[in-house]
Amino acid sequence: MTTPLLSVVIPTHNRKEMLREMLESLESQTLASSEFEVVVIDDGGSDGTVQMIESLNVSFGLRGIAQPQSGPSRARNHGAEVANGKMLIFMDDDMLPMPEMFASHVDLLKSDPSNVVLGKLMPWGKGARGGWNRWEERVYAKHYAAVESNKRPPSGRRLYSGNFAIWRENFIRAGGFDETLKRGEDVELGFRLERSGAKFHFSPGSAAYHRGYRPFNSWRNSAYLYGRTDVELALKRGHMQVLDEISRWYVRRHAAIRAVVKLSLVCGKPARSLMEGSLRVIGGVTHRIGLTKVSHACYSLIFNTSYWQGAADELGGRKALMKCAYGTPEYRASLAERSQPGGLQAARR
Repeated sequence: MTTPLLSVVIPTHNRKEMLREMLESLESQTLASSEFEVVVIDDGGSDGTVQMIESLNVSFGLRGIAQPQSGPSRARNHGAEVANGKMLIFMDDDMLPMPEMFASHVDLLKSDPSNVVLGKLMPWGKGARGGWNRWEERVYAKHYAAVESNKRPPSGRRLYSGNFAIWRENFIRAGGFDETLKRGEDVELGFRLERSGAKFHFSPGSAAYHRGYRPFNSWRNSAYLYGRTDVELALKRGHMQVLDEISRWYVRRHAAIRAVVKLSLVCGKPARSLMEGSLRVIGGVTHRIGLTKVSHACYSLIFNTSYWQGAADELGGRKALMKCAYGTPEYRASLAERSQPGGLQAARR
């Protein structure tokens, strides 16, 4: 059997049927099936994913490998370690790729060995989904419109683990995904690749439908973790540009959003829960009756208050967040010194 040019790495956990649909759809890829293999890492699943994979009759190389539940970063690194291809595509298990996706990724990788190719995620738009999912779809649509128009140039900050491609040698050399991060591990890898001289390219032809709609609590908790992680990337991982970036985000927020965020940071946990619950009810009702703008506004407030609560908690509180947001770049840079072992914790005390 010839060695494939490309290995597609997919982490999964108890999504057997959605994964099956995606794997069967890969027969429609315009890239010849002899040119790629698919490596699925079952991260502690209990639904018989590996057995389902072994039962599939497909024309491309397909392996299912079980590992103890260790998180998606470990699963992706594991997949890259055992991959046979010189190129890697990382995909999530809830994607449904367009037929030309693999070929588009490969073409751009071939053009330059330092390239990293960022694919496009498109909303599935089918089935029941909550107002927070619709809000998220809108955010993604605006993001990709800005990337395609080059208002947001491709960069390490835009690397999403659900759909990107890289030469395997470069991925291994960079050290793979940081398995200690709960969120933002893809962006953190993007920053390291950027430092090493990688060139980022956006490929609209490397597109896939995103079918995984998260329940409300998962969506809200993710916002909180992203806030904490962004600060952690700056203060504990040396990516100080993130603090400048999120500071710009905060001061450019609509005045109403900043006011609600400040109020939520001042309030105790019971009051914050009441505020979030009220916004959730209003957002749900307006979503059902078609008042989309009102619904999106409610979910935007929930996301923002959760995100900035996470950032404030990681920085050391509301006052620290405000000082960071409105302080000078020199002040934010000084936080890096205090974030060294014993530094930031001592400053908090």
